[in-house]
Amino acid sequence: MRFSYLLGLFLLLFVSCKSINPEKPKYKGAPILLPIATSSVNIPIEIPLSYIEANLNKDWSNKLFSGKAMPLGSGIFTDIDVTRTGKITLLGIANNSLKVKIPMKLKGDLKIEKKVFGQMLSTSIPFDELLQPEISFKPEIGRNWELAIKNVQIENWGKSLKYNLMGFEIDLDPIIREQLQSVLSQQLTASNLAGLNFRSVAQAAWDTYGKPYPVEQEGVLTYFFTNPSKLKISEEVTSDQKLKLYLGMEGEVFSQVGSEPKFTPSALPNIYFNDKTENKIDIILPLTIRYKDLDQYLNESLSGQSLKMDNSTQLIPSNLSTQSFGDRILLKMDFRALRKGKKEIKGELYFVAKPVFNPATESIQLEQVDFDVNTKNLLARSGSWMKQGQVIAQITKMAVYPIGAYLRDARREMQKQGYFETDFATFRVKNPDLEVEGIYNTADDIRLYLRSTGQMDVRLKEVK
Repeated sequence: MRFSYLLGLFLLLFVSCKSINPEKPKYKGAPILLPIATSSVNIPIEIPLSYIEANLNKDWSNKLFSGKAMPLGSGIFTDIDVTRTGKITLLGIANNSLKVKIPMKLKGDLKIEKKVFGQMLSTSIPFDELLQPEISFKPEIGRNWELAIKNVQIENWGKSLKYNLMGFEIDLDPIIREQLQSVLSQQLTASNLAGLNFRSVAQAAWDTYGKPYPVEQEGVLTYFFTNPSKLKISEEVTSDQKLKLYLGMEGEVFSQVGSEPKFTPSALPNIYFNDKTENKIDIILPLTIRYKDLDQYLNESLSGQSLKMDNSTQLIPSNLSTQSFGDRILLKMDFRALRKGKKEIKGELYFVAKPVFNPATESIQLEQVDFDVNTKNLLARSGSWMKQGQVIAQITKMAVYPIGAYLRDARREMQKQGYFETDFATFRVKNPDLEVEGIYNTADDIRLYLRSTGQMDVRLKEVK
């Protein structure tokens, strides 16, 4: 890649010549403050209820619960076994709730031991019932990142559980409801609804979010890393029979040139409610170009090179250096102007310009350029020895600094670093876009703020 924008600066020698003092940058206005490089990631995880059904039917035991001599009151007891007899089905209903149907069998005996007219009466009546109760509950992310169950309610049994035993009306509903609600809550939580280890999902996303990744520009490695600050979650049961989990992360992005920052995975933080539902990645990457790295590249590329200004004049720059100059940057260099039949001119050239990004050519170019010539040759200060219209047009065309290769490398690295895998799903950044958001200069470097946007592709693994 040729850093050719230096040549374009000579164009402005014919346009303006202002006194520039490198020791006293000229800038009037509010102090230049770098914006915060924010990072925001929101990942919708869609889980079809059929996927949850498959996991529930795979993991659940047929034996739900059993009890011996369970008191029903008034001297009545029951021995009971409750077993699952068929496949569990799920249905999304209103208020972000799920309704589960579990076909089951109630088998046991109703026993009575009661004194009637002074004599102890003892008898037993067997029962064997097939039921298909409808049970509703709300799924939510628990404090330990498990997919927890809330408000388990048995809506109905599908038939009456009232019996008549020797003139006594017996209702099995209360005792079975209490036991079964407890068992179902434990079973649903233990199976984690869909075999989801959501803690591992959150931890993998959190670690990937904060892990440094490198991008190379002109042989210099820049590492980007995020200081994550907030983790958000919410859940929704949709009308198209899906459970949607919305995982959001926020933080601030930093960059470090040269050495890789130390990275230590951190524990998951407290959960905040996530009010966002879109699939969106929006990250600002602050690319740092240090002046000392720029100086080295400029001297390697241009120092000692002969730049043809016209048929009789050649300019040879040397000792190039850059620095901040108020809200712009200053490029200064020594020069020798070789002229046919005339005395050689020596001196210093100062160029002050504002770097801007051209999206059409994916390159950085300079605008609002001022220059100054510092030489003992009084006539050389006029700049007349450099005028040449055709050379101006050629230099204007060459005055660009392409960064397209860097942008492509950054996109590839984002896709690579944005992939992680859990027990139940794979996560991958898809179609990341990268644009220059702004260019700023500081006392030590130039900052290119790159906005990276995209989406996360989530694919569930097959039920095994």
